[in-house]
Amino acid sequence: MAPRVAQPEPYPLPEPLPGQGPVGGFGELLNYTTAAEPYSHGLVGVNQDDNYLFINILLASFLGLLAVTLGYRWAQMANAHLRHLMTMGRWEDQRYWMYNRSHFWPRIKRSLLYAPLGKVRHNKEIQLSKAISIGTLPSRFHMLLLVLYFASNFSYCLALDWRNENSYSVVAELRGRTGALAAFNIIPTILFALRNNPLIPITRVSYDTFNLLHRWCARMFVFLAAIHTICWAVNSISAGGMYQIHIDLTTSFSYKWGMVATCLFGTIFLTAFSPLRHAFYEVFLNSHRLLVLLALIGVYLHLDYANLPQLPYIQLAFAFWAAEWAWRVLRVLYHNVSRQHGMTRVNVEALPSEACRVTFNLARPWRWQPGCHVHAYLPTFALWSSHPFSIAWAESGPRNPSLDITHRKEGANIALPRDAAVTTVSLIMRARTGMTRTLYNAACAAPNGTITTWGAIEGPYGGHESMASYGTVVLFAGGVGITHCVGYVHHLMLQYQAGTASTQRILLVWSVPNTEALEWVRVWMDQILRMEGRRDILRIQLFVTKPRHRGEVISNTGSVQMFPGRCNPQTIIEKEMQERIGAMGVQVCGPGAFADSVRAAVRAVVEQGAVDFIEEAFTY
Repeated sequence: MAPRVAQPEPYPLPEPLPGQGPVGGFGELLNYTTAAEPYSHGLVGVNQDDNYLFINILLASFLGLLAVTLGYRWAQMANAHLRHLMTMGRWEDQRYWMYNRSHFWPRIKRSLLYAPLGKVRHNKEIQLSKAISIGTLPSRFHMLLLVLYFASNFSYCLALDWRNENSYSVVAELRGRTGALAAFNIIPTILFALRNNPLIPITRVSYDTFNLLHRWCARMFVFLAAIHTICWAVNSISAGGMYQIHIDLTTSFSYKWGMVATCLFGTIFLTAFSPLRHAFYEVFLNSHRLLVLLALIGVYLHLDYANLPQLPYIQLAFAFWAAEWAWRVLRVLYHNVSRQHGMTRVNVEALPSEACRVTFNLARPWRWQPGCHVHAYLPTFALWSSHPFSIAWAESGPRNPSLDITHRKEGANIALPRDAAVTTVSLIMRARTGMTRTLYNAACAAPNGTITTWGAIEGPYGGHESMASYGTVVLFAGGVGITHCVGYVHHLMLQYQAGTASTQRILLVWSVPNTEALEWVRVWMDQILRMEGRRDILRIQLFVTKPRHRGEVISNTGSVQMFPGRCNPQTIIEKEMQERIGAMGVQVCGPGAFADSVRAAVRAVVEQGAVDFIEEAFTY
C-alpha cells in the first residue's frame, strides 16, 4: 500500500480561501496501477467549472423566484392599501372594487394559485388506515415549483461529458457534480426549516409553505448525497475491490466522516417518513434535530479534512442555524423573564369538550397582531419541545398568577393590535395526544379544574394578512380553528367603530362537534357581541355537527344562528357573493377536509368578482 497523492486537476480551480490548501486527506491506496486509481479520489475527472456554473444557475433560480414572489406580494399589498384608503369607513365607494378588472388574473388564481393538485384534496390527510397517515398533497403551484426544482437538479447531474470514453472519468465527474450540488442544497434545506426564516416576513409566505419546501429540498439533498457516495464507491472498488473501501474508511478521516454523514442522512430520510413523523412527532422532532446536527458535523469534517472548496456552503448553513437559535433564545428570555416580575406564569383551565384555556401572564409587555400564532413552552408537561397555537385573545391587565377570566365591559383592557403592548395572551389547546393530553388531564384532576405553572411563549409568528381593506370578510373556522378567527373579528370591530376599516360585512362561520365546544371562546365572544355597532356588521353562523338532540341547537338572536349538521361552504360563499359590499376576503382555519371544501367554494366564484382566499394551516 502507498499513500495517495493528489493528481493535477485538468480544470483550473478557484483561488483557495485563506487557510485552505490543495485537496487531500485521501488515505492509502491498495493498488496504484489500475486505470480507475486516479479517479477514485480528489478532483481528477471533476469538472469544477461546470459545477460552479450549475450552482450559480441554481442560485439564480432561487433569487429569481424570490424576486417574482416579492413583486407579486408588493403588488398585492399596494392594491390592498389603495383599496383601503379609497374605501375606509365608507360603503358607497366600494362598488368599483367588487369586480375583477381582467379575465387573466382570476383564471390564474382559479387554475394555479388557489388550485389543489387534483380536484379538491389538498390539506386533507391521506389515510392508509385510522392510525396511519402519509401526509397531504402539495397544491398545484407548489407542485410546479417542486417539479422545476427537481428537474433542474437532475438535469445538472446529467450534464456530463458523455463523449468521454473513460467511464471512470465520467463517474468521477458525476461524483463531483452531485457532491457540489448536495453541499449547496444544504443551505435552502436549513434556511427553509427555520421558524425565524428571514424570507417569511420579507415575502409574507407562510412557514407552512417553507416547511413543505424544506422537506423536498432535504429529499433532494439525500438523493444527491447517496449518488455521490455510490460514485465514490464504484471507482474505489474498481481500483482495489471492497478491501479498498475498507482501507479508505480506516485511513482517511474525510471518507470516514463522509460515510458517517451519509448513513445519518439515510436514517433521517427513513425516520422522517410521514407515518412515523405523525405517530411520534415529539420524539421525531427532537431526534431529528440531533441527527441533523451530527450529520452536518460529519459533512463539515468530510469537507474540511479534504480541503474541498464546498466547505463555505456548510459554514453558511451552520451560521444560519446558529444565528436563528441564538435569536430564539434571546427572544424567549427577553419576553418571559424580567427582574420585576420574574418568569412568565401560566394559568391552565379545563374546558368542556376536552380542551384547555391556557393564559400566559407575561413577564414583559408584548406586541401582537390578529391571525398570528406562538410556540408555547410548558416544561412541566413537555420538557424538550414547544407547540404552535393561534392566539385566541390578548389583553392588558394586572399580572396575577391565578388569573380569573371574567366578563368585562366591552373594550376594557383590550389592546389594539400593533397599537399597544399586551400583558396576557390566551390560547385554546384541544387535547389530542402527548403534551396537550397530559395538560388537559392534569387540569381536570386539579381543584376547580385550574392549575398554575410556569412557561414561556415564542413569537409572534405569522399574522401577515390584514383583512381591513375588504368590504366583505368571511371567516370559516373548524373546531379549535376558531382561535385564529376571534382576533380578526374583534380587531375589525374596533376598526369599524373607529372608522378606519373598509369592512362593512363580517360573517363568522364556525363548525363545532357539539355545543359544549362553544364554551372555548364564550367569554371573548360575549365581549364582542356587546360591542357597539355589532349588529350592523357582524353575523355568526354556528354549525353543530353532532348535536345530542335538535332542541339544543337554538339561536338566541337574529345575527347569531345555529344549525344542526355540517355547513356547506359552497352555499354560504355563493350567497355572500350576491350580497357582498366591495371586495371579499375569505379566510379558513380548520381540519384539512373542511379547509379544502372552502377552497373549492372560493375557486368556483373567483371569476365572478373580486375575492381572495387565505388559508391558515399547521401541517407537519
